[in-house]
Amino acid sequence: MEESIEASRNSCALHGAIQTIQGIEGFIPIIHSTAGCGIQQYLGGIKSSGCSGSGYSGGFAIPSSNVAEKQVIFGGTSRLREQIKNTVKVIKGDAYVVVTGCTTELVGDDIFAMTKESLEQGYPVIAANTPGFKGQVHFGYELILKSILKQLGSITTLSTEKNKGLINIFGIIPQQDIYWRGNLEEIKRILESLGLKVNTLFGNDQGIKEWGQIPSAELNLVFSTWGLTSAQYLEETYGTPFISLNNIPVGFKDTADFVEIVSAKLNLNQDTVNEYIKKEEKYTNYYIDNILDIYFDYNFQKEFAIIGDSSTALGISRFLVKSFGLIPKTIIITDNVAEDYRQKIEVEFLSLLPSEEPTVYFIDDLGQIEDILKISNIDLIIGSSLEKRISKNLNIPLQIISFPLTDKVILNKTYVGFKGSLTLLEDLSTEILSFEKNKIIKVENMMQSPFINAIL
Repeated sequence: MEESIEASRNSCALHGAIQTIQGIEGFIPIIHSTAGCGIQQYLGGIKSSGCSGSGYSGGFAIPSSNVAEKQVIFGGTSRLREQIKNTVKVIKGDAYVVVTGCTTELVGDDIFAMTKESLEQGYPVIAANTPGFKGQVHFGYELILKSILKQLGSITTLSTEKNKGLINIFGIIPQQDIYWRGNLEEIKRILESLGLKVNTLFGNDQGIKEWGQIPSAELNLVFSTWGLTSAQYLEETYGTPFISLNNIPVGFKDTADFVEIVSAKLNLNQDTVNEYIKKEEKYTNYYIDNILDIYFDYNFQKEFAIIGDSSTALGISRFLVKSFGLIPKTIIITDNVAEDYRQKIEVEFLSLLPSEEPTVYFIDDLGQIEDILKISNIDLIIGSSLEKRISKNLNIPLQIISFPLTDKVILNKTYVGFKGSLTLLEDLSTEILSFEKNKIIKVENMMQSPFINAIL
């Protein structure tokens, strides 16, 4: 019996908003919607992102107005007022963020009137319209990010005097990027090695204090299209320049280039930068040398298909092609990026290996993806838990790099940067090695069968 996977590849805007809020220490989401919205976000989102825990204010205990038929008919603002007061009393937090679902958005409840009322009573409450019908989880991240930035000054003191060397990180979506914690930590480690200060804004020790420092940053870094509008808003409002990157940096080449771009923008000491890059190159090469034997013994130069968000898929593909010699055949981008950005991403993929131009698709439907993979003539799938069935049917290995991930626990693993690329090589090599050895064992067992012996 094949494993059934219920998780969606891309959830709704409300779920994106909720998990973004939950990624900030001390920020408490208050859902103004039906009871099922929070439960679905926990079961189909959080638990499908490397079995992440419910955290301080999530899971089945997430604050929600749980509107019912009465509120749909007569309006739910009084119910929301009650829920805000109860949440503030029961759950300690630095900020409370009201988000709306489809039902209350269609009814037309004025959540901002309730927010204003709560602020006047001394509660640090802000709000955002985040109905699921507005878009996918990625849009929910973008929407809530900008909403918080615009209202942050009403609940905390903002530091606007420029802090030399301070950088904010945007574009890595909590939970939707299954390695988000580790990815942010590795980017922070790299930048701090250059003497910079980093607000990852999400994850460990990233709360209202760090968010209050956002306007004082010297530079904002955006690692996908989904943080771009917030970076543009901060540039317009506070004059903070930003660097927009199409992908996460994976491996020595892209990470070294990333370091060079940042150092040039901030006029860092070039000798310090060069010394750091050489140190990381020596570290990386030492471990890569240890994998060369099995690379050639088991023919790791596979033709692959990759399925995932644009930033992750491009970053990992660039590393596997340029540094590891794999051949891209099929690229499937699953986040609903804008048309102009699609063209930019497609050009990037087509330039990876001009002699073996991959076919690039922008879809997230499981059935269509499986149909494409069936005719792709590939040796390896790099995707999510949703690709388990097709990898089994095609009898080829699967390396998981994207959401959903349903059967492994992820704490702070990363595939980003210098160290992350080594972890990716470990995982990918293990998958290929295990698959090839199991194939040999199956052939040996088949050769020992009575039927084969009788023929021989």
